[in-house]
Amino acid sequence: MPRNEALINILSIICNVFEAHSVVLFLPDGQHGYCVAQSFSLGDEVLPQGSPVQKKSLTGIVIGKNEPLFINNMDRKGATALGYYSSREDGKIKAFMGTPLDNSMGALCLDSKRTYSFSTKDLKILSQFARLITLTLSCIHSMDAEGKRNEYFVTLKLVHNLRKRQPKWHAFLENFLEMISTTSTFSHCSLTVMDQRGSSYFIEGSNRPLFRKAPKDDEGFPIGSGLVGWVYKNQEPIYIDGTSPGQASSSIFGGTAPTYDFTGVICIPLVFQRKARGVLVFANEEPVNITDDLKDFLAMVSEYLTQFLENLFLRSRLAEARSALQKITPSSEKPVLINDN
Repeated sequence: MPRNEALINILSIICNVFEAHSVVLFLPDGQHGYCVAQSFSLGDEVLPQGSPVQKKSLTGIVIGKNEPLFINNMDRKGATALGYYSSREDGKIKAFMGTPLDNSMGALCLDSKRTYSFSTKDLKILSQFARLITLTLSCIHSMDAEGKRNEYFVTLKLVHNLRKRQPKWHAFLENFLEMISTTSTFSHCSLTVMDQRGSSYFIEGSNRPLFRKAPKDDEGFPIGSGLVGWVYKNQEPIYIDGTSPGQASSSIFGGTAPTYDFTGVICIPLVFQRKARGVLVFANEEPVNITDDLKDFLAMVSEYLTQFLENLFLRSRLAEARSALQKITPSSEKPVLINDN
């Protein structure tokens, strides 16, 4: 059962049990702290999903203090707003009851247009419903995680067989980046590679445009510029989910590169021959949830791409060596590149 359908069914039961006017569930959203996640109401005045909690509202007090609260006769003179209605509807509510979810996951609130609608026993029952919601969300999260792991596994199989279906490099890379972008849920996925001198890096391919104004095709980026440049120098990945105010991810390729306003970013180095020869870049304009499963999945696809690039690199070196030998070896003599003895 999808999460929204399960939550609406539980909230509708709560509304019927307490003969309430509205029942509202608040959960973390990553940006504003907590927001309206789902609601069930006899009216249509509840704020839409995603509306942030007002800290000074009754709901904000329940979440902030992490304590249950009920008011049976709300004095409308200077009364605190509930936090999930317009001001006009707020004034019609006569009783309120709210309880925090376990592990600071949010709050469950309900109200009535009748005074003295609730009791301390009702508040205890409401807390039991809150625990039911917490368990339901935990089960749904586990099922979603298992489903995502299956999706990662299927994509890894497709990537493994991609070289057989797309033996040419550019066709392979185009399909690879699109597949990984879709599975990781990052809107943008690109590969950068270092030049032969090791002084610059270039964008080898991207599933979508990265820049508001496209740079010149032959214009690379200094090896130390932006988040990508840091990864080249330190050979360590970067994970930015975009949920913390201090996380700045706008300068992926350096401050002068006119990229879109990306919030979530992952940069993974592709290391062989003791040097980062490429960086796989994932970018998203909205915050992202970077789980351990996602990190493992991206590590595996990055390792696969590293092996592919290393093979290309060695083949290129072998071709250069063969060409050099042909120039210095008489045509009557066959050069020996590999000694079988």
